[in-house]
Amino acid sequence: MDLEFSRVRSAGELLDGLSDPGARILCGGTDLLVKMRGGQVRPTRVLDVADLPALRGLRWSADWLEVGAAEPYADLLADRAIRERLPILALVLEKLGSVQIRSRGTLGGNLVNASPAADSVIALLLLDAELTLTSRQGDRSLAVERFLLGPGKSALAQGEFVRLVRIPIPDARLTPYFHKIGRRKALTIAIASLGALLRVRKGRVEEARLAAGSVAPTPLRLRRVEELLQGRELTSGLIDEARTLAAQSVSPIDDVRASGTYRREVTADLVARLLGEFLHV
Repeated sequence: MDLEFSRVRSAGELLDGLSDPGARILCGGTDLLVKMRGGQVRPTRVLDVADLPALRGLRWSADWLEVGAAEPYADLLADRAIRERLPILALVLEKLGSVQIRSRGTLGGNLVNASPAADSVIALLLLDAELTLTSRQGDRSLAVERFLLGPGKSALAQGEFVRLVRIPIPDARLTPYFHKIGRRKALTIAIASLGALLRVRKGRVEEARLAAGSVAPTPLRLRRVEELLQGRELTSGLIDEARTLAAQSVSPIDDVRASGTYRREVTADLVARLLGEFLHV
């Protein structure tokens, strides 16, 4: 079957193209092209949205940032306001892939790919980000946490596309943290990862947001650990409790990169290590 390639110039043209059930959106291509070469996906039509104005740009307000789904990571990192107002996003993107991948990769593409190891999703979960999904029926909003359903599976409906990512601006007093464990120092797919936004004052946890990757069918918030920490005095005993609960909160699998047992232990260790850094703050 012949493959048709289209460079899309308008949202209407994109919706027309998505009426073909075999159409796939090319939004950077760092995941789609690899899958096409490997025969994992065989689209009848590829819709390139790299130059689609409706999917590009940054729009700031006092309380949030809207990011076009096809805005490259490199452009986000080049924006000084992101480093100042969304440091967890900058911290995660700096450790994502290579210069070449960051110049092509996008939030929208990473979300739709729905990998359990998706680094950028960790930041979006911590920031309680929402997506605007567009179809012939109009727009609908959906939290990133509800968008991801499993490996390679999302809540995106037929004929629908991710138009933008809406990110609330967090309290500037929250300390960002991101670390991932891999089999090499660069260009690694995480065996396990942990991101956090944490505020500890006078030895007490005032706010804690934790998210883990590569240890469940989707990246996930460690809600039970957050609830355990909230408002508590940070002690060695509490850290031990958090470590145990973190291990219980994930459901990793065995694969060619690591065992599920190792991933569980690493996640627990990362949580304990992070909290240990704040033990005497």
